[in-house]
Amino acid sequence: MRLRKLLRKEHQRTRKLWESIFTEDTPEFLDYYYSVKTEENEIYVIEHNGEIVAMIHLNPYRMRIADTLYDTHYIVAVATDENYRKRGLMKKLLEHSMKIMKKRGEPLTFLMPASESIYKGFGFKRIYEQGSCKIAGKQNKGSLLEFVPARKEDCLELAMYANYYLKDYDLVTWRTEHYYQVLLEEYASENGGILVAKKNENIEGFCCFANEGHLEIREPMFRDEDVLKQCIYHLTQDETTEVLCVGYGDQEKKPMIMAKVLNPELKIDLKKAKVFLNEVV
Repeated sequence: MRLRKLLRKEHQRTRKLWESIFTEDTPEFLDYYYSVKTEENEIYVIEHNGEIVAMIHLNPYRMRIADTLYDTHYIVAVATDENYRKRGLMKKLLEHSMKIMKKRGEPLTFLMPASESIYKGFGFKRIYEQGSCKIAGKQNKGSLLEFVPARKEDCLELAMYANYYLKDYDLVTWRTEHYYQVLLEEYASENGGILVAKKNENIEGFCCFANEGHLEIREPMFRDEDVLKQCIYHLTQDETTEVLCVGYGDQEKKPMIMAKVLNPELKIDLKKAKVFLNEVV
């Protein structure tokens, strides 16, 4: 068996394994992922007789930790063909990729675990629980707000708003124009988008939303919950139906992100950090 980093032109070869393991993902999402995300990520694989039998994807994210920006990678799609499991292939891929990230000086790596127990043995610790709640829309006929779908040319303004909105957090993914341009494509693959609330051309808040069988609000960034309610009403035209808002409120919290410090000399204290790590893919 051979462990190696794929060339970018080879990335599409991993789609077959992805489809066999992560059956919940739609063809539309995978079309997006393999046309957008694999143009900028790194993929390490183990091959047997020329076939990919295990893989790990490292998706790049710039992260703000305290007042410093770092280049980091988010671990995605750790997968092994069912015929090759219990041979330590996942261990080899994780240890190899973390060694590379550490050598590059990356402060940490993070992931969304299928099972926390799997990754605890590799030194990963839970750093973020995602809050959510259900909120019904609210009509306000006298409001001066307008709600408009975000376009690619709006993404720099969204990033500036988001970074200011998240300024009190210690550990966040840094928002850029490219970040939101990619997010627009991701949510388009889920029959959604980004809806922006504006007043006199100024952003008053925005949210991502998906609509695969049911409407779901994700990562709403509103300083005023009444504006969020108006945003929901704009999408539903209904004041009675409650919509799940993910990454907002704390009616329900679930374990979300684990991380491992790669370079302890940077003295990053994940136990004390106030973390916001929603919507990374």
